[in-house]
Amino acid sequence: MTGSTQPEASFVEVNGTQLYYEVLGEGHPLVLIHGGYMDRRMWDDQFHAFARHYRVIRYDVRGFGKSKLPSVPYADRQDLYTLLNYLGVEKTYLLGLSLGGVIALDFTLEHPAMVDALILVGSPVPGFPIELLYTEEQLEQLRSRWAAFEKARQERDLPAMVDALMQDPTLVPSPNYPVARQRVRDNLSEYSFAWVLDPAPRQDLEPPAYQRLAEIHTPTLIILGAQDDPRLFKDADKLERDILDASRVTIAETHHMPNMERPEEFNAIVLDFLEKL
Repeated sequence: MTGSTQPEASFVEVNGTQLYYEVLGEGHPLVLIHGGYMDRRMWDDQFHAFARHYRVIRYDVRGFGKSKLPSVPYADRQDLYTLLNYLGVEKTYLLGLSLGGVIALDFTLEHPAMVDALILVGSPVPGFPIELLYTEEQLEQLRSRWAAFEKARQERDLPAMVDALMQDPTLVPSPNYPVARQRVRDNLSEYSFAWVLDPAPRQDLEPPAYQRLAEIHTPTLIILGAQDDPRLFKDADKLERDILDASRVTIAETHHMPNMERPEEFNAIVLDFLEKL
């Protein structure tokens, strides 16, 4: 374990853009992949804590934080592969939240020999048929729930987009966690929203993960906030059912970002899982 508290920080060239990354600690690599609308800083409560045990890598996914989103076709799983090759990582643990979980799943399916453990937090399953996730009534409720954000998006009104996301009942930390909630607002307020305002063509994995989860033989931990969006519980059911070596933990009184709402409990769960491998 290194005594340095200052991470190595730089950029790596990947398919028409640069990914910003930070590395801290020594030992087995552990990659932290952030959720949508956020960036690497959502792992501030984990980065140094995990670096006491592992070589921790966190980065800004293309289109977030310091990583730009040029108008070229891309695949997040390929960006991650390029980053790991650049850093000389042959095997790693992957921890992904929401969008980060999607990237971790796709990467594991495409490069199974590189992943020693998979931790998915509030992760959707790519390719999950919409009709199995929602009734027509629930879809209408969902459209209503996102109406303010959609209006702000069409008007390219970034402050209104931030306000709409902060009013979501599960996406952001609840008022019970004012420090985490303010950190999320601050992060969103700095975001360009390029991912939804000026998207680039994404090359999705085919066939999608929904049809291929049984191919994953990596030890997998599924983490859910007990008050997260109900659809994600269906995703978690699918993950737990189809991945042979999967276990599941629910963190009470948390929403979509349990790592920010209850970081000490979250960190203990992750470290306990990894130490038992």
